[in-house]
Amino acid sequence: MKKKIILYVFVIAMALMFIEPMLFTLVSSLKGNKEIFSSPFSLPEVFRFENYVIAWQEANMSRYFLNSILISMATVIILAIVSSMASFTLSRFNFKVNKFLALFFLLGMMIPMHTVLVPVSYIIGALELKNNLVALVLLYVAFSLSFSILVLTRFMKGINASLEEAALMDGASYFQIYFKVILPMSVPAISTVSIFNFLGAWNNILFPLLFINDDRLKPIALGLLNFSGERGSEYGPLMAAIVITILVPLVVYLLFQEKIESGLAAGSVKE
Repeated sequence: MKKKIILYVFVIAMALMFIEPMLFTLVSSLKGNKEIFSSPFSLPEVFRFENYVIAWQEANMSRYFLNSILISMATVIILAIVSSMASFTLSRFNFKVNKFLALFFLLGMMIPMHTVLVPVSYIIGALELKNNLVALVLLYVAFSLSFSILVLTRFMKGINASLEEAALMDGASYFQIYFKVILPMSVPAISTVSIFNFLGAWNNILFPLLFINDDRLKPIALGLLNFSGERGSEYGPLMAAIVITILVPLVVYLLFQEKIESGLAAGSVKE
């Protein structure tokens, strides 16, 4: 009983620690500068929804928002196709370099992104791919591919082989088995990695900061950084821009948190 009380106190304290900054940002986004500093923790006397209009229209957050949606969705779709095909091959076929390929993809997770920034920057510059959203998407795909393949391979190994054998006896090709048997059964794991990949692409600021200079192509994370510089003294619209930035990842996580947990645990036990 005593352990449970300590656990509940710890969980409540952690929840308050993470929720409090978000509530402060949300409340401050509806205030003016003077009210934010005079009464930072009180509710707004007058709800200034115009702060969101200023952030969305005048600060160009609408453009950055659409760019982030396009970049994140393209990253998720490409990763889902490529990683599921690679995982199908690694999990269902035994060939000489199977273990080597699995280790090769695993090594990708062990290399910190920051250690390869110089060669990546050189390649992007040499190929004149700065201010290119396709190149940015491919960078996200490359750095998220190892994690996606690891999760999907583990999940697909847990799928009962008798389903595949039955399909083979019915005359199905391996492509048909992939599309009609393995892929539909892997939807929980694909959903899990897609959520992680979406959040990773949405929140990433390092690659856009290095490779995107054109204001029309900036994603929302980089646009928010510019917003704080150009309108750093307008704290109400700045807080509104922060709320707009975190709204999509927050909604995605709240809607799919069960899939994240179940998808990660689904492949851990073999039948």
